[in-house]
Formats: sequence, C-alpha cells, structure tokens
Amino acid sequence: MDVVARNIILLLIALVVGNEDEAVECMIHTWYSASLRPSDMAILENRIRPLIEDVFRKISNKTSAVSQRKTWTFGQNTCTVEMGAASWKSLLHYLNNIPDLTMERAQHIRSRITLAPERVDYRDRHMLALTPARRLCTQRFREDGLLLPFGALRLAFSVPNP
Repeated sequence: MDVVARNIILLLIALVVGNEDEAVECMIHTWYSASLRPSDMAILENRIRPLIEDVFRKISNKTSAVSQRKTWTFGQNTCTVEMGAASWKSLLHYLNNIPDLTMERAQHIRSRITLAPERVDYRDRHMLALTPARRLCTQRFREDGLLLPFGALRLAFSVPNP
C-alpha cells in the first residue's frame, strides 16, 4: 500500500497543481524529502486531501471488502483509481499531519535510523565507492533528509513529511 499511496498522491499533485515547476518541486519533496515546505503541505492538505476525503465519505459506511472506483478529471486529463474501502482509508491516513510531531522529533527519529552507530560499518563501505563530492552529498542527505543541491537553503523545509 505504501507504493500505491505514494503513486496516487504524486499523480494527483501533477494533475491539480497548475504550475509545472511548482508541481515537480512538490512531487520531488513529497517523494524523497523528510520535511516539506509549508507550500507543499498546503497542496497536500488543501488540494489532495479533499479529493480523497470525498471518496472516503461515500464509502465510510461500506464494508472494507467493497471496491470503489473514482475518476478525477482535470481539464483534458483524468486519473482513475479503484481500491477497497480499507485502502481508501489507508490512503487518507498517509496525508495525516501528526499534531505532536515537531521537526526536532522527526529529525531525531530519522537520525536514529539513518545515522545509527551500529550501522557505521555499512555506511563506510558504501561511502568508500563514492567520489569525495558524492560522499559529502550523501552524508548531508543522511543528516537532513532533503533532496536539494548541496548549497541550497534549507530553512523553508519546516514541516515533517507525513
């Protein structure tokens, strides 16, 4: 369901956001980055979530085995998704903003995994095959979880990626 949910969310971002550059940036960070810009989160909460909530409201009283198809039309483009009620509910949960999850707590949780001391040998072996510049970029991504050029400003990424 993780892959399906991600793909549906990415497709909907591509279809609802009118500005291609903004859509691509939002898609990249939704897919790869540990935190998002408030503008990216606004797209997820205000444009994507209502589309999925609409489907969920229609099937909320049905059994989880019932399959529901939804076709969204955006200009000349359409996107059709068919899933069981339980999967629609699960998709909605991928967009939930966790109220008590601060950026600091999210970074701490992520660092416990990406920078785990017991995995240092595996990280070092991976880094050995990289050029020095790629080592630096890889380490930076492990530390902050943002897919950005190395010198890019990271201050705008202030919301944990749900």
